Amino acid sequence: MDALGKLYTSTAIVTVNVEGKLNGITVAWVTRVSWQPPMVAVSIGKTRYTRELMDRTDSFAVCILGKNAKEIAEYFGTVSGRNTDKFKKYPYTMSEGNLPIPEGTIAYIECDKAGQFEAGDHIVYLGTVRRQKVLRDEPPLIFGEHELL
Repeated sequence: MDALGKLYTSTAIVTVNVEGKLNGITVAWVTRVSWQPPMVAVSIGKTRYTRELMDRTDSFAVCILGKNAKEIAEYFGTVSGRNTDKFKKYPYTMSEGNLPIPEGTIAYIECDKAGQFEAGDHIVYLGTVRRQKVLRDEPPLIFGEHELL
């Protein structure tokens, strides 16, 4: 056990739509970083396909998963979108901003990409919130102690 494991966060799938190519990745490192304007930050591994797509888009969605979405969280976190269309396995809808919102999402935040910076083996993307929507008022799936809870 380590102290970093005590940092608990909501589990989310960050989704993109780049020239019709839909992709998403499960992230546990997402946080609000500003009240005014409302902004969030998400951290994505440098080697991940979604990171490549994030570099080619101006917008993304943070899809906060509900407690019953552990299976979809694990799938989106372990299967690469380089070779697999992850959205063929699970139903999804498109947001007003034309971003995919996967099954299991209880709330989502659409963002305009506002910047990015390197953080070790990850890239942190900043997003200015342009739209947010609660789909179901229930607790999120949590990541803590280095696992989904």
